[in-house]
Amino acid sequence: MTLAAVVPGEPLEIQGVRVWVRRQGHGEPVVLLHGMGASAYSWRHVVGPLAADFSVTAFDWPGHGRSEQPMSFDYSSGGYSRFLLALLDKLGAAKAALVGNSMGGVVALRTAIEAPERVSRMVLIGTPTYPHNRPALLWPLTWPVAGKLLENLLGPWAVPIVARSAFYDPSMVTQELVNEYSQALSKPGGRRAIADFLRTAIPSDVDAFIERYKKLTMPVLVLRGSHDGVLDEASAKRFASEVPKGRFVSFDLSGHAPQEESPERVVPVLREFLRDGR
Repeated sequence: MTLAAVVPGEPLEIQGVRVWVRRQGHGEPVVLLHGMGASAYSWRHVVGPLAADFSVTAFDWPGHGRSEQPMSFDYSSGGYSRFLLALLDKLGAAKAALVGNSMGGVVALRTAIEAPERVSRMVLIGTPTYPHNRPALLWPLTWPVAGKLLENLLGPWAVPIVARSAFYDPSMVTQELVNEYSQALSKPGGRRAIADFLRTAIPSDVDAFIERYKKLTMPVLVLRGSHDGVLDEASAKRFASEVPKGRFVSFDLSGHAPQEESPERVVPVLREFLRDGR
């Protein structure tokens, strides 16, 4: 399947890495951040509708999708956050609204904490915010010895397994989706990207990091699918209550990526929040 058939876009070099970027629309900058193992394809139902009101950018993280997968890239949340700031610089955006799903939300949150002047508002979709939210299915990749072996064994075969656990509706796991999300895992750098992010996902100063949630000043919207197997409802509500301007919304009959599974319900909520901050 060609790129144009799935994720229209163009290559852009950022921090020496060639990444695939899709830009559409005009207005306030909105950057969509996909989750671990996914790509900008996860926003295929979102970019067009939001572009009617905003300048929307979606891209494949380094190590994912059609972007390069250098073995030497810093695939930690800090490395991805620095990459995101470089992307904003490349786009000429002094600040932007960040919408992140899962890993993308983790990076958005870190960026909002460490560079709040660059984030106008933030949406976290299915985003782990506390240590116990770690994804059980992939956590063995963090084990010291077995983790390296499992990293080498990762491949496209894992995509249908992980995808079936991520979606509430099994019909979402189409061959097109599997093909799209299998691209990076066919290469060593793509496997390293997933393993390294998981290994560094929980900060060494995690308690101090969580305390900083209370100091976030931008509006924050927390979205969760009712059948999300990674993020439990209590954690999502706790985070939304800890940030000063937090709001929580749940979507019935949806899993870890409701923007893919229930876009007809998610997009209006996103548009309202990005426009009004409510």
